[in-house]
Amino acid sequence: MNRKAVMLAGAALVTGTVAARAWENDLSLVATIDVGGKGLGTFDISFVDPKIDLYVLADRTNASVDFVNTETNQFLGRASGFQGQKFKADGVTADNTISGPDGVVIVNHKEVWAGDGDSTLKVVDIKSMSIKHTIKIDDPTHPGATFRVDEMTWDVADRVVVAANNANVPPFISFVNVDSHKVLGQIVFDGNNNTPDATDTGIEQPAWSPKTGLIYVSVPQIVQGTDDASVRRGGISVIDPHTMKVLTTYEVDDCSPAGLTIGPNDHALIGCSAQIGTAPNKTTQTFVINLLTGELSDPIPIGGSDQVWFDRGTNHYYLGARNNLMNGAPDPILGSVDASNNTFDGRASTSTTAHSVAADQFEHKVFVPIGFVPPGSAQGTDPTNPCPEHGCIAVFVPTVADRVAERE
Repeated sequence: MNRKAVMLAGAALVTGTVAARAWENDLSLVATIDVGGKGLGTFDISFVDPKIDLYVLADRTNASVDFVNTETNQFLGRASGFQGQKFKADGVTADNTISGPDGVVIVNHKEVWAGDGDSTLKVVDIKSMSIKHTIKIDDPTHPGATFRVDEMTWDVADRVVVAANNANVPPFISFVNVDSHKVLGQIVFDGNNNTPDATDTGIEQPAWSPKTGLIYVSVPQIVQGTDDASVRRGGISVIDPHTMKVLTTYEVDDCSPAGLTIGPNDHALIGCSAQIGTAPNKTTQTFVINLLTGELSDPIPIGGSDQVWFDRGTNHYYLGARNNLMNGAPDPILGSVDASNNTFDGRASTSTTAHSVAADQFEHKVFVPIGFVPPGSAQGTDPTNPCPEHGCIAVFVPTVADRVAERE
């Protein structure tokens, strides 16, 4: 997209409410990007900085953070030096608890902060595509326990990255200053100090809201237990980054919160990972939550998601719904939800590997990494995979609707 047009559009948004074209309905696959190297098999979180036309992906197959130009869809290169995909003693089963990279976020348009499987945050210089700092994250409960630094968010106002160590027992988040690289504090999710007890079930995506100034963390299960009521109850913890304390936790049933993305009007979409019910009648669903009250929307009929993303350019949420179900059967999709009315309004078939998603608000593109089908897999494995041989980053665009939506 013409950069001058982007700048003018951005200036218009700053001056007040403007009319913006709404993009919705079905999503079209327009490109697949080959990342080279060993191909793309396993990966984790992705992120877009639209101001610098950059998409980055935590690529475990190549033990790297991959760089893609969002305007040209060109693979630019990779920053190596990560743990890569690790396996359990059988040499076959993936051990994601010590694999990396994991979560990624772009800071100051100059650095990629990436979690790694050796309990480190690695700071990657975008210009040179190389690691320039490594920050060790220590477990406050069990010193010496070394598991991945997973998903994270950047609190721009307080200049801290908040990162989750979800595989530690109990899990915790760390507040790391982006200038000094010092760990300022940590919160352990063990049921003490107003935290939910996520000792054996982990924590997921943190998200910072620039409007409330608070941090929100997805917690798949907020009380321990194997009974149905405990398993069904997850939540969203609300955290004050100044005191580094949990203020409250909003309960969310029949969801198992994983992804979380901040949307408009003090709302956020929760990426529900759970499949609800019993076969053959299992279903999947998603909720939008009011961040001020904890009130949930009506269930939205798409789910089995990991990463989710809000795109200001289209006023839509996008969901990496690899475990979505349709009539009880697997139906992996990239889904879209209209943030103006919280309705499911678009889809594109993807892959059972497609759990990561990020969008560029200026280019109106949605990027979804797809893993290759492992050699020796049974015939018909992952039948909707658009790049089964080598894997790829699939690029989708939404269909333009005829109506106009108001945008803040």
